[in-house]
Order: sequence, then C-alpha cells, then structure tokens
Amino acid sequence: MESTSVRAKAARPGGRTADVTARINHAAVELLIEGGSVACSYANVARRSGVDRSTLYRRYPDRWEMMIDAFMARAAADVMPDFTGHFRSDLKSVLTRLRDTLQGPLGPPLMTLAGELRAAHAGDYSRAYFDRRMAQLDPMFEAAIARGELPADADREEIFTFAAGAVYFRLFIAARAIDDGWIDALVEKVCWLYCAK
Repeated sequence: MESTSVRAKAARPGGRTADVTARINHAAVELLIEGGSVACSYANVARRSGVDRSTLYRRYPDRWEMMIDAFMARAAADVMPDFTGHFRSDLKSVLTRLRDTLQGPLGPPLMTLAGELRAAHAGDYSRAYFDRRMAQLDPMFEAAIARGELPADADREEIFTFAAGAVYFRLFIAARAIDDGWIDALVEKVCWLYCAK
C-alpha cells in the first residue's frame, strides 16, 4: 500500500512557497505544544498560520499528515547536526539534540501523538515518520561506511533504534535525567557493538 506521505506529496500542487510551508509547520507545532492533536485542527492551523483552509485540505489528506510534516520539519531543524566526519561524534550530536528536543516542550506532544497513532491503528503514518527520520540520517551512515567505521552491511535501523530507543526509554519510562556523560557511555556501547573492529 502506498504510504500516505507519498500520496500527500504527489497530490500537493506546485508553486507553494517555503514561507507558506514554514508558517503551516510553525502553527501546527505551536498548537500541538499548547493543546495536543485535538488543538491541531485544519481550522486552528489555518487561523494561526494565516493560510486558507482550502490550501491545507489540498496539501494534506488528513490532520495526521499535517502534524507529521510539522514534526519532521522541526526535527530537521532541532535534531539534525552538521555531521563532523567521525561516527562517534556524529552519533553523540544526534543523540544530544534528540535529548534536548524530548526534554523540551515538544517532547510530550510528540510521545502523545505516537501513542494516538498506535491506538488508531494508523501504523502507516508512524512508519512514514520513522522512514523519513532514517532518510535524514543516511548521510551519517553513508559517510561512516565509506570511512570504514561501520561495515557495509550495517543495519542502520537497528543501530539507530538501539541508540535512540535508550534515550526515549530513560526519559519517558524510567523518568531519569540524561546528562552528557550518559550519552557518551551510550555512544561507546553502540560503537562497541556495531562499529568495524
């Protein structure tokens, strides 16, 4: 089945400016932080962004897609570093930014949205979000493989799930703080398990 993300992007008309997209994403994130997914309606996003509701309907088949796009734009800005040229430091930067984002105002609504998607059996949306997140990380993995730091057959999804999953669990399940030393130790464990010996 074709993902909703692919369908939505194919259906969106051309000629939309980056400014319109940025206003929509900014409004959606603000509303999610303020009132969760219920607050992130077409009407509220249109009002907050100053974009016609008809534009939102054309761009997004439903509100989930609109919210996921907003989160991905925020992730690209908040979570993605400029890669340094070493897998250890690149991964540490990714995990540090992820921690900072999850500990900030965006963390709780992101986890709530993930739970709502699962409860609604909307797995294709969650998968689309994760696939796009992995695509953002491709340059880090490609460079690490090219440098010989990771084997060519490295399971990128497994590596990131192992690393990021520990951050999510410690923050939202164990309710423990994460400092830089904890991230350093996690990165060393990841590299011990997955990096080329």
